[in-house]
Amino acid sequence: MSSMLLAQDGERKILRGAVVYRNVKVVGVNIVNNTTSKGATTNGKGEFEILVKKDDILIFSSVQYTIKEIVITDKILKNNRLVVEVTEKVEELDEVVISPENKEKFLDFQEKEIVKYKDYQFADDRYSTVKNEALGQANFQGANIIGLVGMLVNSIFKGGKKKEKEKAIYERTSFNEIRYRYKDKFFTDNLGIPEDKISAFLYFCDDKMPSEDIFLEKNEFLMIDFMVKQSKAYLKTIESKN
Repeated sequence: MSSMLLAQDGERKILRGAVVYRNVKVVGVNIVNNTTSKGATTNGKGEFEILVKKDDILIFSSVQYTIKEIVITDKILKNNRLVVEVTEKVEELDEVVISPENKEKFLDFQEKEIVKYKDYQFADDRYSTVKNEALGQANFQGANIIGLVGMLVNSIFKGGKKKEKEKAIYERTSFNEIRYRYKDKFFTDNLGIPEDKISAFLYFCDDKMPSEDIFLEKNEFLMIDFMVKQSKAYLKTIESKN
């Protein structure tokens, strides 16, 4: 058996060659003669030597490159020089969708986790939109925001607002004090109240005042909207008397 193997190797000749990738010699590529199961590796210059004969199959393999198979021909043996060009191996991962086996149980768990935070009070961050508290008042629904803004812009104030002093609990703010906050023109032009009826109208509003909070500066629009609605009711009472 050993004699036969030696005889077969004696029939083979040394084949010299190189392995290249894009005209650059590749180091560390494994070359195996699939017929004799003997192999070699490219050296630091990307070159190799291996015993071959006609019809032997050489396998070129590397981690980075695709496997290449070369069948030895008479032309290769005659040239005694083989240059093998390899191509880069592209590793593509299959698309994987990860999902729980029991979807209904998973969704039920998620719902329970969300419920935990139902009553949690989250702190406002400095990037959040500022909330207009006046808009949250129930009596402010349906107000003509654009009209109210127009009233405020059209010089309805009698000058700079004085800083209101802190009042004792028993002191009560009244609509009569509003007379000193706005010009008469505000009542006559915007609310349609005759100039000689302004004080009477404010007493009329005072009797229907919803809350002391309406006089707060942050509820300016709410107060004006209230007076707009009450002005219509007040004018009807004047008409009925006439």
